[in-house]
Amino acid sequence: MIKWFISSTLIIIALKLYNAVNNIHSQWLSFHYNERLDYFTRLNKRLKAGGILFLGDSLTENFYLSEFFPDHYVINRGVSGDTTYGILCRLKTSVYDIKPNKIFLLIGINDIGNEKSLQYIINNIKLIITEIRKKLPDSKIYIQSIYPVHIDVNNKIKKRIVGKRNNKKINMTNRQLYGLSRKYNVTYINVNKKLKDKKGQLKYQYTQDGLHLSPLGYEIVAKELEKYM
Repeated sequence: MIKWFISSTLIIIALKLYNAVNNIHSQWLSFHYNERLDYFTRLNKRLKAGGILFLGDSLTENFYLSEFFPDHYVINRGVSGDTTYGILCRLKTSVYDIKPNKIFLLIGINDIGNEKSLQYIINNIKLIITEIRKKLPDSKIYIQSIYPVHIDVNNKIKKRIVGKRNNKKINMTNRQLYGLSRKYNVTYINVNKKLKDKKGQLKYQYTQDGLHLSPLGYEIVAKELEKYM
């Protein structure tokens, strides 16, 4: 009876801790999202029209664009934890107010992590494209394929970071993104294939934790994107 009580108590404590951590994480994402938008609003006042805009989540936010592309006027509008819906909600601040010549979009990996349906992801990206086209018809849009993840457990790969993301759903989404790009006359850039190992995972040396890229990973991405700059 005592063992059962202790075991049940430990389970309850573990669940409370798990929910508390998730709640803190959600609050941080909301705070970070709003903080970044406030930052963008202030920065936009200093910008001139006609730059090359990178739009996305943490994979974009962590991309040191000016160092990788010193010969180009590049603008980073990445927000860690962002989703396709989050992008839709911040198009004015992150895109319209900047009036870029080119837009490189990389989004969807967190939707996959949040177990959103493939149709949901594609519909939102379709909306992103069509809304940008309405406001900025002369801006050229490039869709990057969603990057792979590394899921083999070892001392560097963090399962809690990779979460429920998997390469099967990533590949399915990328196939749909390719079809979407053809339908809407948008340039599709298959960066995913440049980052894969023989098992179809994100190469070990290209990642920090299974999801986010290492400096070497960003070098591969920059080399591929340079062709379109």
